[in-house]
Amino acid sequence: MPTKKKDASSKKLDLTIQNQFIKKLKEALPPSVGIAEEIADVLGVSNDSAYRRIRGETELTIEEVYVLAKKYGISLDAIFGNQSDTVTFSYTKLTDSEKNFEIYLNRILSHLKTLNKFDSKKIYYVAEEIPIFYSFFSKKLTDFKLFYWQRSVLNIPEYQQLKFDWGVVADNLIELAHNLYKEYLTIPSSEIWTVETVLTGIRQIQFYFDSGIITSVHAIDLLTEYRAMIDIIFKNAENGRKNISDKDETFVMYHSEVVLGTNCIYVVMGDTKYSYISFNTMNSLTTNNIQFCEETEHWVRNLEKKSTIISGVSAKQRYQFFNSMYKKVDDVIQKIKLT
Repeated sequence: MPTKKKDASSKKLDLTIQNQFIKKLKEALPPSVGIAEEIADVLGVSNDSAYRRIRGETELTIEEVYVLAKKYGISLDAIFGNQSDTVTFSYTKLTDSEKNFEIYLNRILSHLKTLNKFDSKKIYYVAEEIPIFYSFFSKKLTDFKLFYWQRSVLNIPEYQQLKFDWGVVADNLIELAHNLYKEYLTIPSSEIWTVETVLTGIRQIQFYFDSGIITSVHAIDLLTEYRAMIDIIFKNAENGRKNISDKDETFVMYHSEVVLGTNCIYVVMGDTKYSYISFNTMNSLTTNNIQFCEETEHWVRNLEKKSTIISGVSAKQRYQFFNSMYKKVDDVIQKIKLT
């Protein structure tokens, strides 16, 4: 008799955990996507089999949980609880090959497209350097950034002896990266910058010029593109919108005098929240661990309170902030022209 009681208790515990996982899966899916149809498609089972898993009549296998959790970025911490202050993160391996880099860019695009399916959505971007999406606003700047990252950050062998020129980077990568920029423009965001945010990109161009990897003509072209990128962000901040056709406010920008120390993205999509923490220059660790995301949200909100809003009606503060960025770009352009 005691044995049977233990078995019944174990079965109940299993179903409780499975129900918690199904609940998290529902939260991760856009409202327009049916959970049964999605489970059936991802696992390659019938709709009837999918419904049996949802109702708890059929147990999800470890492999099935893994496949679903991986596709939708579901942290198992959210199912089993945050044990011993441990948080599970996911990331995409970037080193060794251009193929891994393509997977990385596709992963970001996939996340943005999934986010965009939610009616309630927003990106909070704490920007120690200019948000990665703006680097892809033009084909020229995209060409350089992808070259720089693959040569100097990822150390991809094929790039080590190359000097920069237009067309060195594969067209499909440039198009993929540019699509990230276009997708980002469709999602409301709040960004926190400092006066140092603009410097990283400028220094990359200057470093490559000083090292002989790019010519003065390329360097000036790229810095001119950089200035055009700042123009676009200035107009977004002035309008409080990423696109002039947006009916509601879709862009909020803050100037922080606090040293940020890292790039951090906090995302709200329906009832689900995600945190993306930068590491290795451009990669990110991703989690939807509830406690971790709550702490990230608290940190972001606190930074906003201590920062000056420079979008919308804050014309004086906005002009002062952007003029300092224009000056930094123009100073480097003049220095290169005199070299």
